Amino acid sequence: MQTIDNNRFISSVSDDLKDLMSISSGLKDFDYRDVNRPLLGRLNLEASRCEELLDAYGAQHNELWSPLRKITAVIKAFSNIAYSLLHIKNAAPSYSLMEIEEDFAEATENMIESIFKVLIRSSAEITRLNRELNLNIELTPISDYHFRENRVPGRLNVDRVRKESEFPGQTAVYLATSFLNLAEESILLKIYKKLNEDEYGSAIPDEISEEKLRLLENKFHNLQSLYDTYLSGSDVAQKDPCLPVLRGHISVVYHLLECATNLTHYYERHTLYFRTSDRLSIPVETGKLLNYLMKYFIAFPERYILASQKLCKEILKHYAEMGKIEVPIPNYRGFHVRPSTLIAKIVVHYGSDVTMTLGNNSYNASMPLELFRANEEINQVKRQSVAECLVKHKLVAPDINAQYDTPLMKKILRIVFLDLLEKQRIMIYDNNFSFDDLTPLENETLGEFAKRGIALYLAMGKIDIVSDTKVAFEGDKRVLQDIRILAENGYGEDKFGNNIVLPVTLSYLRR
Repeated sequence: MQTIDNNRFISSVSDDLKDLMSISSGLKDFDYRDVNRPLLGRLNLEASRCEELLDAYGAQHNELWSPLRKITAVIKAFSNIAYSLLHIKNAAPSYSLMEIEEDFAEATENMIESIFKVLIRSSAEITRLNRELNLNIELTPISDYHFRENRVPGRLNVDRVRKESEFPGQTAVYLATSFLNLAEESILLKIYKKLNEDEYGSAIPDEISEEKLRLLENKFHNLQSLYDTYLSGSDVAQKDPCLPVLRGHISVVYHLLECATNLTHYYERHTLYFRTSDRLSIPVETGKLLNYLMKYFIAFPERYILASQKLCKEILKHYAEMGKIEVPIPNYRGFHVRPSTLIAKIVVHYGSDVTMTLGNNSYNASMPLELFRANEEINQVKRQSVAECLVKHKLVAPDINAQYDTPLMKKILRIVFLDLLEKQRIMIYDNNFSFDDLTPLENETLGEFAKRGIALYLAMGKIDIVSDTKVAFEGDKRVLQDIRILAENGYGEDKFGNNIVLPVTLSYLRR
């Protein structure tokens, strides 16, 4: 493609840049309280259009014209953020937002003022470039534009027939479950709690980045779309006040993350240019920018996500179908780390309350440490089971109260162990297993010695006792179905404790 000179470039783009230059020049005459969405929408449209035009000419790679391209991108980003903030401000009263630790309305008003100041400074720069670059664009007075916000005086009568949801319970449960899963994925938003102000910059891009925020933003946008497609305007949304409230929280989180993505894009893409170039004044100090990002655009989504989790669990209690299953205990060492963690991850994934029952005791299945506690009862059952086998064994039963010398006691115990191993009543995990470190105590009978040996090696983890003991899980049928699948696949391990591949239906456990 041929190279064009500056004069030809100016004559080619002047008309297209005119509205951007004119609206930007007129911003200084506005108070931030008077700026409305039509003005910001038009400014964003013109900045987006001019950015594409300048890119087509290669302005971003030209020393003379790159500042114009750069400041156009900044106006595009911050006009978009300002527009979203005004949308949030106007829509928030209809969202029925729950109370959180800070005044969101006041913080939003302050942020609108701050972002508008960035726009003012950016607009002053592009107006200055109009003169310095000899563009000589004749500006149209801002008064010639008509930016009127339509003040809605009321609502139309609601008389359209509401659609009936085919599977209202399933959709509501899926929505609440998806939100709770996104809450788990949103843990990166807690970064603002961990850092001091002077450490904010160190979190980008390793912990917070445009890429990570955009992925999260899109997932909340998808969740909003799910609600609008299947629940908005439906009979179930009318009957259950919790559902519209959840939709409001999904929306405010989505719009705030949209702004956070734009702000992080600006930080990652543009701040270095302003720090190293003397051709443009920086529109916002880096420290202030990071404070805006962390203390508002990151903090408030995190707070509303946290507040909404209880609401989601209430929805799940209302709509989820309850059931009960019985499954065998894990073959390898009962409910140790891997099976307990996988069960808890399944329960947390769905967000429902699930209880595991063994004997007369109940355990919260969403907490691995709770499930660990069941091992004490399981081991007691195992020891009792093997003890019954021991006292009935042909080598022990006739002389259970007899006392023999140490070699004979060990010989009998070795034969009993091999017999139990052959009958698959015990498993040996130690390849170097021996009875060398086990010696009968004074006046210890054969039966007592055998029982103590079993208990000792079980406690040391050298053996395990095979048991047909089962536990019961009660709760949401969706959770129970996945727990059953997990149990059918050895709770993620073989009988020697080695990790095995789980079926595709449980692929979310790999996260």
